[in-house]
Amino acid sequence: MKIFNLKWLVIAFICVFGLTSCSGFGSRHEELSEEARQEARNQVPCIVALPVIADVHSDESITYDKAASLEDGAVFMDQQLAEALRGRDNIRFLSQRQLMSLLPEDDVARGALLERIGSLLKCNAVLETTISRYTQREGGEYGADSPASATFTMKISRTDDGSVIWATTFRETQESLMSNIMSAHKYGLRWLTVEELVTMGINEKVEQCPYF
Repeated sequence: MKIFNLKWLVIAFICVFGLTSCSGFGSRHEELSEEARQEARNQVPCIVALPVIADVHSDESITYDKAASLEDGAVFMDQQLAEALRGRDNIRFLSQRQLMSLLPEDDVARGALLERIGSLLKCNAVLETTISRYTQREGGEYGADSPASATFTMKISRTDDGSVIWATTFRETQESLMSNIMSAHKYGLRWLTVEELVTMGINEKVEQCPYF
């Protein structure tokens, strides 16, 4: 057993430090060209990033602690999204207070709300982000009893008709080195916190989106 573990540990180091190709263990997303990004930005020159929503209502059996954790995750995601999108002049962020000030007194459908936001802020798209899982690791970075786990969705919709022009889901639970050799290539040789996992997911999705 020790020989088996040593063999795979050596392979992991080789993959992590790029001494050989690891393409056989997984694939990478195709990078977007700058021309493709510019064309997408020309079509959508302004995006309003709405506050991240904690999905605490879809599961009727959710506990108070899990709901509180999701709320914390939403606050953290707001901060990390702002950091990841800093310097991009086509993104406008709305705080929860600013969003509430734009809401009409009477309830309106989602389409009408998006249209109102677009009209008032002169933007033709909105970014909606929802976090539905935010589980902290249990244990230390080199000896976790339970790994960090996170799930969130991001979608960009047009404000004029509500149509979704881009959507993605990040759903990740860190795996051990022995379970998945590519975990070493992706995470390194330690267990991440949920904050680190979410930050990695945000950066990955922002890089993949042509409209940012």
